[in-house]
Amino acid sequence: MSAENKKSRPIGRPREFDRDQTLLAIVEVFWRLGYHQTSFRELEEATGEGRQSLVNAFGDKAAIFEKALQCYIDQRVGEVIQILRDDGEPQRRIARVWKRWEADAKADDHRGCLLINTGGEIGPKNATIANIMAKSTQRVVNEFAKAYQQAMDAGRIATSPCALTLARLTVAAGDGAILHARVSGNATAVRQSQAALSELIFGQ
Repeated sequence: MSAENKKSRPIGRPREFDRDQTLLAIVEVFWRLGYHQTSFRELEEATGEGRQSLVNAFGDKAAIFEKALQCYIDQRVGEVIQILRDDGEPQRRIARVWKRWEADAKADDHRGCLLINTGGEIGPKNATIANIMAKSTQRVVNEFAKAYQQAMDAGRIATSPCALTLARLTVAAGDGAILHARVSGNATAVRQSQAALSELIFGQ
């Protein structure tokens, strides 16, 4: 073959690496399987990328998981915070968050919440992960507290216990209900917890 023919042969372009879509696929794997049960094989199958490509883009497995966890926080926790910041009565916004949690609990694979799952699986064993989770939880607590304070200022609920205490109670109750739903496969615990807490705080 002549040099001219060699030059005229089209050169294939490498497949474009979509970092955001790949990371979302990675989140789904960790969310479904957890950290320890996820191997590079599952990540490769879910993303269509080879191990080296994933490592080059995100780092080793621990680094990949940290990025996936932060992605989950940005997406899912971000949605909860936006709901709590939306217009409308505080009670309705809080109820919408519970509906969001119930929807997660009803998922066919009973995957629940990645943060709650990670807390049970890893807990304080990894300081970096624990710090990421603590900051995320505090953000949610703070937003609930603002919503409860608005309800107090409007005279909808009593001013004691304080808004921050009610927020912490709500997040703890939600976490427990979602975890119970994941273990039992029954999402009714989320709805029951929401109804009980609403009656306790709002009297209805």
